[in-house]
Amino acid sequence: MSPTPEEHPNKTAFLLRVRSALGRTEPIVHMPDHPSLKSNAMRQQEKVRTIVARNEARRSSTLDRLARTAAAASWNVRRAGDAEEAAGIIAEIAQQSGVKSLVRSAEDVFKRVNIDTPLRSVGVSPAILASGRSRTRGALRDMAFRADMGVTGVSYAIAETASCAVTPRRGVARLASLAPPRLVLLIEPEQVLETLDDFFAITRLNRMQARGRTANYFNFISGPSRTADIEQTLTIGVHGPGEVHMVILG
Repeated sequence: MSPTPEEHPNKTAFLLRVRSALGRTEPIVHMPDHPSLKSNAMRQQEKVRTIVARNEARRSSTLDRLARTAAAASWNVRRAGDAEEAAGIIAEIAQQSGVKSLVRSAEDVFKRVNIDTPLRSVGVSPAILASGRSRTRGALRDMAFRADMGVTGVSYAIAETASCAVTPRRGVARLASLAPPRLVLLIEPEQVLETLDDFFAITRLNRMQARGRTANYFNFISGPSRTADIEQTLTIGVHGPGEVHMVILG
């Protein structure tokens, strides 16, 4: 057993000053105010089955709820009845915005929803952010930051918060959702969940089944990029897209 590393004297002095200012002589030992998570795969599977069944039964109302909460969170929301209509909407957004260059991810959703053909019909040639022999990571990064618009799919969309979760997986290029000033997210009905609790229950089961060999981070996109200074002056689009569109199938 290795010895406990010594605390830096600056840190010790700082903590002593804080305790003195608070009128305390001993450090506080934090006790968690919540029970530890139990690692029971069968129980978690049953929980997820219930979530999936509930979401299937309420899909229509959940999609409506997502559209409402997203509009309230400054998303530009469009509904599409089928894949062809969804692709047409994305081409329309690009044309109306005067987009000259567009990047998209290489996710499987674009095999089901062919956006490339309608985009080319309005004079926009989409570039796929995927590495290859002739493309370095630096070249892909430059391509993403030069683009006028990015288009990606999502892992899940949360109706409760109008948040879209993007997790690392094959075909995903995070830069497509972060670098361009405009972003379009394409959402399929089965990806829509009611609550954040649903999302974390599903991802926790995935992690248990994969024995921890899964993504160790998630990206949540909950509307246009916002930042404010100490005077509470709100600025849009500083650290990400300032214009965001959500195209919901169904």
